[in-house]
Amino acid sequence: MSLKKSSSLISPEFFGEEKGSETTVPKESALDIVVRLEKSMVLRRTAPAEQPRPPTRVQIPLWSEEHRPVLHDLVRSALFTCGQKDARMDLKAKPIYALEHIKITYTGEELRQRDYDVYLQILHLSRGVTVDSRQEWVEFDARALVKLLGWTQNSRSLLELRETIRRLTACALEVTRARTKTSVPVVYGGPLLLKYAGAQEGSFDEVTFWKVQINTEVAAQLKPGDYTRIDWQVRSQLSPLEKWLHAFYSTNQNPYPMKVETIHKLCGSRMAEIKFFRRAIKAALTRLTEVGFLSSWQIDDTDKVKVTRSQMLTSDAVGAAKAL
Repeated sequence: MSLKKSSSLISPEFFGEEKGSETTVPKESALDIVVRLEKSMVLRRTAPAEQPRPPTRVQIPLWSEEHRPVLHDLVRSALFTCGQKDARMDLKAKPIYALEHIKITYTGEELRQRDYDVYLQILHLSRGVTVDSRQEWVEFDARALVKLLGWTQNSRSLLELRETIRRLTACALEVTRARTKTSVPVVYGGPLLLKYAGAQEGSFDEVTFWKVQINTEVAAQLKPGDYTRIDWQVRSQLSPLEKWLHAFYSTNQNPYPMKVETIHKLCGSRMAEIKFFRRAIKAALTRLTEVGFLSSWQIDDTDKVKVTRSQMLTSDAVGAAKAL
């Protein structure tokens, strides 16, 4: 059985010159080619230039002096761990443990709660401001920020602030979030800070004035229902594990019971044995009760943590009250 080319379906040019064709395309001379190319260049020069895309403008929400904004995607995961003394891990395209509707991939030095404190303060300084992809700078005095963080006022704190800004700039995260199983996922990412500059006094490491540029793609996710304003005064009194629990439980007024093992993974704890972590979480939950954030807590016979919130959610989190 032979196959025949169908001229009605496929153009003859697809197969090359047809045999027996009476028409031939004249071959260009070298002079013809030069003339054609010159005409093409003239047309390109006279064609109207493409208009640049207008910059994406982002309105950073307003909140009070007493609050800081926590993005649900970030605090419902182990992105900012509760680590303290262990050496920081160096991660490369590492999947970060998170609630099932969130997927995070991270590259960079491990981020911890003190890093998140710095990032929250920088966001706080930009509240109410409209920024765009051309990136206005957020400027601040290093010593004033150290004071707001509650850190000791010394050269070591200035150095830690410098290292933290570098870490927030050198990282790269990709977040994929779906509100429901049928909704279209939202994807965003990049470093948390795009770049920075500073001025120093005294020793080489003592930068006393900073200006940084936040990643507007991440900041743009601060929308009603996707973030919660937390009490900064409460957070400033807490240990790293307590800070993680405070931010995590702030995103829902009526959290579902969750196994101790799950919380162990979600907070990024590196305690090798669950029994030691269980002891740590009991102390942390007791502390959150003492500061008035929780009214009660218990770990039941199935090893699930049950907590009862004692304060109302802000309006920003009402829309996400059933997400947990």
